[in-house]
Amino acid sequence: MAAGEVAFGLTDTDDAHEALAEHAPVTVVYPDQDGLGTLVMPTAVVLLKGGPHPQPGRQLIDCLLRPEVERRLAESAAHMPLRPGLPPPQGVVAIGELHAMPVDYAHLGEIMQRIEPWLREWTGV
Repeated sequence: MAAGEVAFGLTDTDDAHEALAEHAPVTVVYPDQDGLGTLVMPTAVVLLKGGPHPQPGRQLIDCLLRPEVERRLAESAAHMPLRPGLPPPQGVVAIGELHAMPVDYAHLGEIMQRIEPWLREWTGV
């Protein structure tokens, strides 16, 4: 993961946590705490309207929203818990102590749809 080929990299908490667990020579930094803030990417699950299996989908969502599942995701995958009272994993800043960048995800979704053809061409997908 951390081969020492670059001076810095952008990643998320689970990859950073894994590098630290492997004793890689990395330091985790939550940038711009005195300015705009750090980009926080929420993990999301959605139930698609008109999908073929709505009941199992709802059961999955209900399961993922349980406090014990959030705790296990924090412990095993270094996810930042959002539920009060659940401690973050070692080396991960608690969400309440982090200056998070404000993001309008609905607007971002509109932009992503607009630039999707360009992104596909640029990436060759």
